[in-house]
Amino acid sequence: MTVRAAWLQSTGQTREDTRLTLAALLTPSGQSPEETPLRSRPGVVPGGLLLSGTAPMQCTIGTGRAIVQGNETAQGAYLVAVTTPEILTITDGDPQYDRIDLIELAVVDDTHDHTGVTEAVVRLVKGTAQATPVAPASGQGSAIPLYTIRVPKGTSAGTGGIAWNNGGVTQQHWPVVALGGILPTSGFKGAYVGQYRDAAGMLQRWDGTTWVSYPKAIGGIAPGSLVSTGGYIGQYRDGNGVLQRWDGAAWQYVEGKSSLLFSASQALTAQQQSIPPNTWTVITMPAVDADDAAGWNGTHTFVVPRTGWWRIGAHTVWSNDAQTGSRGARVLVNGSGVPRMTWLTPAGNSAITVGGQGLIRLTAGNTLQLAGFQSHTAAIKTLGGSGYACTLTAEWIKS
Repeated sequence: MTVRAAWLQSTGQTREDTRLTLAALLTPSGQSPEETPLRSRPGVVPGGLLLSGTAPMQCTIGTGRAIVQGNETAQGAYLVAVTTPEILTITDGDPQYDRIDLIELAVVDDTHDHTGVTEAVVRLVKGTAQATPVAPASGQGSAIPLYTIRVPKGTSAGTGGIAWNNGGVTQQHWPVVALGGILPTSGFKGAYVGQYRDAAGMLQRWDGTTWVSYPKAIGGIAPGSLVSTGGYIGQYRDGNGVLQRWDGAAWQYVEGKSSLLFSASQALTAQQQSIPPNTWTVITMPAVDADDAAGWNGTHTFVVPRTGWWRIGAHTVWSNDAQTGSRGARVLVNGSGVPRMTWLTPAGNSAITVGGQGLIRLTAGNTLQLAGFQSHTAAIKTLGGSGYACTLTAEWIKS
């Protein structure tokens, strides 16, 4: 028959019937479309079959449960339990070359394997000593690998034995759970849409093509480090302490809720600067009043941290070194002057303040600077301290 049922007929139910039907409770293999309907994901129930070194050349495989999928699909999946620890002894190392031994959990079924043996066993498969050793092939029957053990040349109980806790053992098995369970592992394809796994502490869902991170339920605010692409329009995330909203294509800062302030100046008399005539000169401003995004380089340049509309304020303050010529202030973006943020005024009989404010759209990574200009015949100093100071301010308004 091609349609099988468990515990339907009063007599005649076969071992294959039982294995194939009970596999409906197991996670499908999912490694190919052909495998998914009838083959189960093999592996060890989490926490079982742990290896511990009990002597220099001896180890113990602890109790536990596992699923071993038959080599032939018609075999179904074997549910195996190790109820008493299994002790395995490793043969001494080769005099010349290293080797790799394999510990595996195997089911040998004469009905399908034609070996004359029917048993479930934890077994050691000895590898071949060679210059570049590799793990040996599995033994007869259906099996899953548990561990590989590197046996260096000359290793024996007299030389200290296997480095059980220092790189001598490599885990080869993978975890398995019942259908619908969350697998604590990564590195495999999903078997069905809606399957979940725990990948290094991150919950992920299989969408039919790839694993999609699922850190929070709909409406939750996810940590920005875990969500690079939004799952739906209107999703929020915490972007380094600032609330952001997914608009379907990119993360946007929540307008009206997040602000960035920057202000630097020549706050002290000692910080005044000598400006040569007839050339726009970048002003240095060592005193920082506010720098929420840490964008100031400490002397004269602010690196824009966020794309959007910015309100810029710029002022140069000139000492009364001379009363002829003009005095000016200009905002530089990426080293170029902004025409609508350029101000000029004639010199007078006292200190002169030149500047203003304006709105400009900037892109993250742009640079902002303040430049000063004067057209007297000799250098003139800016005026620092005493309540006067050259100042550059920037405030993010909206995206």
